[in-house]
Amino acid sequence: MSRINTLIGISAILALLMVGSTPAQSGTRIHYSKLYNPNTVEKVKGEVVSLEKTISGNGRTYCQTLTLKTEKGRLWVILKPENFTPPTILSLHPRDQLEITGSRVALPGMTALIAARVKKGADTMILRDLSGRPAWAVGDDWHTR
Repeated sequence: MSRINTLIGISAILALLMVGSTPAQSGTRIHYSKLYNPNTVEKVKGEVVSLEKTISGNGRTYCQTLTLKTEKGRLWVILKPENFTPPTILSLHPRDQLEITGSRVALPGMTALIAARVKKGADTMILRDLSGRPAWAVGDDWHTR
């Protein structure tokens, strides 16, 4: 009987360890790079309403986002990981007028735009190529379908 209790105890501990070690893979996190679809790329123009940071798909870092007021309403735009510095950096502020090219995606309860290019005046910040590959990707180590 004690052998069965020992096996049950070890199994319970292993189960807890396995569940506790995978919070970022629980299905509640979204790797935005997986959602980028070249077939839904569009260009939108609008005014920055607010700048935010959101927990990224890996659950450990943040990504920069903004809300853009367009002719069709407000649109949430996913920009880049907060620790990525593109070659051309744009200083973004509320009320800035932007032109953003990106992939429109469906998220739970909302639609969003995953930005590939952000244009402010004559300057353009390139965040992805038009296939969706992030500028911060190294080798083949980026989230593809």
